[in-house]
Amino acid sequence: MAFATNTDLQRYAPEVFDQGVDDWTDELTEAQTDVTNMIQYKWWNKVNSRSQFDKTLLVETQWTKATVYKAMAAYILPKLSTFRPEGDPFREQLTFYKERFEEEFDLQFGLGIEYDEEDDGTINIETDVNPFDQSRLYR
Repeated sequence: MAFATNTDLQRYAPEVFDQGVDDWTDELTEAQTDVTNMIQYKWWNKVNSRSQFDKTLLVETQWTKATVYKAMAAYILPKLSTFRPEGDPFREQLTFYKERFEEEFDLQFGLGIEYDEEDDGTINIETDVNPFDQSRLYR
């Protein structure tokens, strides 16, 4: 189960394939791990701490853009950047994609995390979509 593929990366950040690399699967996989860890930390552990989190029950298409943006900001652009202050367009893009990731992640939390609790392959709006207000204090 991949949240994002090279095809998704091509759709949201096509310029990355102009740099002489044609496969960013490893970076997308690392970003997916980051995204699932953040979901577990920011949502599951706060509201479902008595049961085990199963990342395979997340709906992968909900997290495609967030995974692409995370891969760009955390793994792909740092590899392409020279980190010199003069004339490094990748540093500017890194900031752009980091902001897009944060916006997309917050948006998906606000819309409701789709988690197939029954593991039946379908998402029931009433039981499997979990809106999460991140400003609420959970104990």
